Amino acid sequence: MQSIRVAHHYGLENVALFEQPMPTIQANEVLVKIHAVSLNQLDLMIAKGAFGNSLPHVLGSDAAGVVQAVGENVTSFSKGDAVVTHFIQSWQSGALQKNDLKTRLGTDVQGVFAEYIALPEHALVKKPTHLSFEEAATLPIAALTAWEALVNVGQLQAGQTVLIQGTGGVSIFALQFAKAMGAQVVITSGSDEKLSRAQQLGADETINYRTEPNWATNIHTLTHERGVDLALEMSWASINQTIQAMKLNGKIVVIGLMGGADAHISVFGIMQKSLSIQGIQVGSKESFIRMNQFIENHQIRPVLDHVFLSSQIVEALRYLEQGRQFGKVVVTF
Repeated sequence: MQSIRVAHHYGLENVALFEQPMPTIQANEVLVKIHAVSLNQLDLMIAKGAFGNSLPHVLGSDAAGVVQAVGENVTSFSKGDAVVTHFIQSWQSGALQKNDLKTRLGTDVQGVFAEYIALPEHALVKKPTHLSFEEAATLPIAALTAWEALVNVGQLQAGQTVLIQGTGGVSIFALQFAKAMGAQVVITSGSDEKLSRAQQLGADETINYRTEPNWATNIHTLTHERGVDLALEMSWASINQTIQAMKLNGKIVVIGLMGGADAHISVFGIMQKSLSIQGIQVGSKESFIRMNQFIENHQIRPVLDHVFLSSQIVEALRYLEQGRQFGKVVVTF
């Protein structure tokens, strides 16, 4: 069988398909034939050596497929079940624990970009019934991060206003979820074309941060000087504008660092508005299952920007690196 690996040196040019033996399963494990995987910024970081993984290393955190066999102690799945991988395998419920971080698929352990994978049953969830494998493969990181930010941390309520930055995978899921929850959405992007597509998905207000560099002022105008209840911070490059755009007692949930890992922050602005700022790392399996039920109840369909073949993996990664996508980039086996 084939897997997608970073070979003996870091760099996207060293990512390729490799032959490796079929996995065998232990008593508590499930063998899954993978139909589709989705790409994240995390995959780019790992391929470039940001985590210092030992090489060769199989990439990938997000995958969807069909159960081929189960170990003798497995009770949650049967042959033929359609399943999706759970990124932080041991994070089943409650608060994230330090040891959970050692179980992140594709990061601290080998990834799931392969034709067949063997995982413990607690590292899988059932696929929402109305989604294709390509759509379902986008859920483990992007969708669950958006859900964690809006629901568990942000506690967004119907009628409240949320600020979403950009039109990548997490942002578009956040837009879809927030609208299904009855919230108002302000979304920013540097592309009028992408903002137009966001409006078609239900965005109430759109702002082009390239043509309107002082966009926080626009938000106050759009919200009649109230500001936003919740913001999903993707950049950090403009964190002080995010702070300026917030309502008193608002929440900022940090889910990205596209503008870099360091920033100058106005502590005065945080204090004056009594803001809370919290970073997150995706979500638990319990949250994943609740999110999937919400997706089914509201018949939400992930937005796929482009679907590549596994033989085009480097092209797919470079496409993601360029930031050209609206929604998710998927690869099929």
